[in-house]
Amino acid sequence: MSTVGKPAARPDGRPALRHEGRESADTALVVDDERFFLTILGDFLTQHLHMRPVLVQDGEAALSLLETETIDLVLLDILMPGMDGLEVLRRIKDRTPSLPVIMVTASSAIDHVITALREGADDFVRKPVDLDELELCINRALNKKRVANLPPPPPRDSASERRRAPRIPLRERSQAQLQLRDVNLIDLSLSGALVEHVEPIRPGEIYRLSLTAEGQRVQILARAMRVYASHRVTLAGGERQVVYRTGMEFVGLKKDVADIIDKHIESLTQSSRPKQ
Repeated sequence: MSTVGKPAARPDGRPALRHEGRESADTALVVDDERFFLTILGDFLTQHLHMRPVLVQDGEAALSLLETETIDLVLLDILMPGMDGLEVLRRIKDRTPSLPVIMVTASSAIDHVITALREGADDFVRKPVDLDELELCINRALNKKRVANLPPPPPRDSASERRRAPRIPLRERSQAQLQLRDVNLIDLSLSGALVEHVEPIRPGEIYRLSLTAEGQRVQILARAMRVYASHRVTLAGGERQVVYRTGMEFVGLKKDVADIIDKHIESLTQSSRPKQ
């Protein structure tokens, strides 16, 4: 039996729903007012991802539970009666900014999603939930948290810096668009991309990145991370212009798009290897 302590009480006096899981597993708090949806997600997390789900049906119960239990990940519905998911998200991030939160929405409008990402949500999925996409989101969020918790590497001396191999960039910088503005795609992974651009970009903002992979044009929502001035170029007439580089973190990455990007990366890797 899972040792999870006393179940959190709901405002109506009923206990929070729970699923048993392994004590060594990551714990996911799932917050949704639809009991059937909670059951489906709880079973999926337990049986497929081997996680330990803790299920509650309102925001107040979720916030109360976070004060008494160790939670590794939150799946949070946006549209709920009473305290909605956006307010719950704000309070979670105020208390524990590093706790990964994946938003779940049944709305077709993108405004709620953009607001949630700007408030600190790590990713989002849409209802009806594609379980493959959910697994992708969960794995990325947990891996990001684990990397962030790793101890910093020891300082490198100049000799080791010279010996260290660089990341494999794209063989040729390919054209992409960020919010319909032309950018150069320099590096690409399933987690994000490095882009080069001349228009200013604000770190933390969410942008729509459009790129071509495997002959298909795909669009992805991406959060701007580190932005830095790369170099300057001279335009016609002698004007100098700053060129920036920005690391973009993908959010809401759909399974079919992830498969296309994965295949594209593999083909680029294969073509960059020296022929025997």
